[in-house]
Amino acid sequence: MAVTKRISIGITGEFCRVLTEDGMELSGFYQPGGTRDKGRGAIGSAPNPQSPTTNPICLIHVHGWDGNFYENRFIDYAAAECARLGIAFISGNNRGHDYISDILRTSRTVGQGPPRPSQKPEARCQKSEVRKRQAESYDYVQIGGMYEKLADSVADIRAWVDIAAARGAQRVILQGHSHGAIKVAHYLTTTRDPRVCGLILLSPSDDMGLARKQLGERFSWVLARAREMSSKGSGRKLLPEKDSPYPVSAATFFDCHNKDSIAGMFNMSRTDRREFPELGSIRVPVLLAVGTVEEAFVGKPQKYVDDIQACMVNCPSFAGAVIEGAPHNYLGRERELAAVLRRWLRIMARGVRRSRITGRA
Repeated sequence: MAVTKRISIGITGEFCRVLTEDGMELSGFYQPGGTRDKGRGAIGSAPNPQSPTTNPICLIHVHGWDGNFYENRFIDYAAAECARLGIAFISGNNRGHDYISDILRTSRTVGQGPPRPSQKPEARCQKSEVRKRQAESYDYVQIGGMYEKLADSVADIRAWVDIAAARGAQRVILQGHSHGAIKVAHYLTTTRDPRVCGLILLSPSDDMGLARKQLGERFSWVLARAREMSSKGSGRKLLPEKDSPYPVSAATFFDCHNKDSIAGMFNMSRTDRREFPELGSIRVPVLLAVGTVEEAFVGKPQKYVDDIQACMVNCPSFAGAVIEGAPHNYLGRERELAAVLRRWLRIMARGVRRSRITGRA
C-alpha cells in the first residue's frame, strides 16, 4: 500500500480579519506568543492561545507580489521558530494578494446624531444599532497584484501592526518577502513607526534591473506605453504577455518600474538609481536573506547582499545570509532559512526583554 508523503506542516492559531484605514478588509493568520518552548519542539508546534505572553514581540509577515498569507511553506517554519521563542506571529494579506482579488470595502457615512434624552434606554440602544448599520455601506474592489499600487501597502501593514499591538505586542518585527520586503522597508521609512524594532528582508526584488534584463531594448518602450495608457485612463488594461511574464496592468507596471518608484530602493544593479536614501534612513536591526536559484535580482547573491548592507549606513546591526540552492520562494530550503531566522530572532528576543528590564525603548 502506497504511503502519501506528508508535505503539510500544522501550526496552531486563528484566522482573523482586519480593516484598513481606508476600509479594505484583509484576511490573515494569528499565532499568539504564549510561553516559550524550552525544548526543540516539533515543527509547527505552538503555544496554547490561553497561555500568558512572556515575550512582547510579534513578527508580522508580508507576502510578495501576487502572493498571499498562506502560500509559501517557509511561513510555517517561521511560525514554528516564533512559537519556540514565545514570539507572536502574524501572516496577513495586503491588497496586492493573488493575481486578482475582490476585496470587501466598508464605507462609513455620517450618522443622524445621538438619540434624544427623552427616549428610553432600550429604544436609544436599538436606534443606535439601526443608525450604525445605516452608516455603513459595502462594496467590492477588484485589486490584487495586477492592479495594486505599492504606496497603498502602508495602510495594509499599519492595520496588521495595530492588531498586533491590540493583542499585547509592544514591539513588532516586520518580515517581507520579495515585493513584501519593499513594502515593509517603505512602511518603516515613511511612517517611522516606533513599534517596529526590526526588519527581515527575504529576497527583496530589483524590479527595474530584472525588467531591463528581460525586455532589453523594449523596456523603455513598454514603460512609456504603460505611462501613456495610465495617463489616458486605460491604466487597468493588462500589458501583452510579451511585455510582462506575469499578468499586470499598465498602471501597476509603471508604478513598479518608473525611475521614481518605491521599488527602486533595491535597484542594486544601478540601472535606474545611484543613491538609496530610504535604506540609509533605516535605524533598526536588519536580517537579509537571499537564495541562489532564479532569484529576483541581477548579479551574484553575495554582492547583492553586500551592496544592500553598504547602503544601510545607519542600521545598528545587519545580518546577511546567502542560502545555497534556495530558489526565490525557498522551496525545499525552508529548514535552512528557519535556522537563519532562529539565530537572529533569539538575539532580537533577548534584546527586547533586556530593554524591558532596563526601561529603555
